[in-house]
Amino acid sequence: MTHLCLPTDLQAQILKDCVRRYPEEACGLLIGSSDGQVTDIVLSPNLSDEPERNFEIDPALIIAQQKHGRSGQTKNQTKILGHFHSHPDGSAQPSARDQAQNYDSDLIWLIVQVTDGVAQEIAAFATEEKTGQLTAIAMYKS
Repeated sequence: MTHLCLPTDLQAQILKDCVRRYPEEACGLLIGSSDGQVTDIVLSPNLSDEPERNFEIDPALIIAQQKHGRSGQTKNQTKILGHFHSHPDGSAQPSARDQAQNYDSDLIWLIVQVTDGVAQEIAAFATEEKTGQLTAIAMYKS
């Protein structure tokens, strides 16, 4: 995927959750269509043993969303496009840990920088096919 379209209301929900959970990392799923349009988000508890430095999305939420996407209960075919997480007092760039956890090259990574409890920046990344590295992609508001 070369871009992500994120509606302003969903972006606001993500930013609000990231600020609310500071100084821990917030996390959740990005749900949408194959063309990169985010249609929903699913907030997740951070199940990491070190939530100030890492994130782990609840696997039960992932499975539930995968089943829902395949169920035909949605008007449009939606799927998990990727996930978001925050970097408390860090940058909106993939960390070495993020890169090491990049297990599915089809998922988009949305990273929110939260400094002193204030959301500063948001950026989207996809896995570069040749190198396997997370690389910035365009993010549009819709």
